[in-house]
Amino acid sequence: MERWKEYQIEQLTHAKNIENAFPILRSFAKNIGFQFCGIAVSRPDSRSFKPFYINNFTEAWNDEYENLYSEDDPITAFCHHSMLPFVWNRKAFSKTPKMWSALQSHGMEHGWSQSYLDEENDLCCTISLARTYCEICSLELYEQYGVLHFITQHLSEMLVRTLPPAPPKSAPVRLSTRELEIVRLCAIGKTAWEIGQILNVTERTVVYHTRNLIIKFNACNKMSAVIAAAKAGFIPDHPH
Repeated sequence: MERWKEYQIEQLTHAKNIENAFPILRSFAKNIGFQFCGIAVSRPDSRSFKPFYINNFTEAWNDEYENLYSEDDPITAFCHHSMLPFVWNRKAFSKTPKMWSALQSHGMEHGWSQSYLDEENDLCCTISLARTYCEICSLELYEQYGVLHFITQHLSEMLVRTLPPAPPKSAPVRLSTRELEIVRLCAIGKTAWEIGQILNVTERTVVYHTRNLIIKFNACNKMSAVIAAAKAGFIPDHPH
C-alpha cells in the first residue's frame, strides 16, 4: 500500500467524529482521482430517523437533490440492501433519468457509492465519490474497493457511538394452526358462527381465538387484526 494512503487511513481511524473525518476523506478522494465525495448516514427501517449528509457537492445540487430526488434515489435503494459497489452510469439511473441528467449538469457524471450495513444497529453508512471526467473501470474498483469498504465500516462504527440507539425490533407474530384458519376465514367475511360451523368448533372457541389474534397483532378490533395479518403475509392475496 502506498505510504500516503496508509497515512490517511491511519488519520481516519484516529478521527473522533464525522466532522473531523470528512476533510481526511475528501483528501483521500482527491488523491485517487475524485473531485467530489460525500457521506450519507441513514436507518433503512426507520421513518423517524432523518438521514445525515456531509459532502463537498455543489450547494445547488444538494438543494435540488433534497427537493426532487431524495425520495426515489436509486443509490439509496441499492445501498440499503447491498454492500457491493454502485457504479453511476445511465443504466443505473434508468428509472430516474432526470436525476442522471442533473448529476451530469453538476459535473458528477462518473461516480460510485459504497455502503456498509450495520444490521445490529439498523445503520447504513454510504460513501459516494464522483468526478466530471473519466469513466470508472473495473481495475479501479478492484484497487480501491477494499480500502473504501474499510473506511465505510470504520465511519459506521464511529457514528454508532454518537447516534441514539435504534428502537428494538418487535418479535415476529406467530399464529397457531387454528388462529391461522380463523383469521383467513375472517378475511373473507365469515362470522364467528359460520367459522364455528366450518371448523366444527363452538362459536365461543372462535371468539376466544379471535381475541388472541387482536392481542397478538396489537389491534383495536377484529378487522384491524385481519389487516395486520394480511400485511404480515398470513393471508393469501386471493383467499378462498
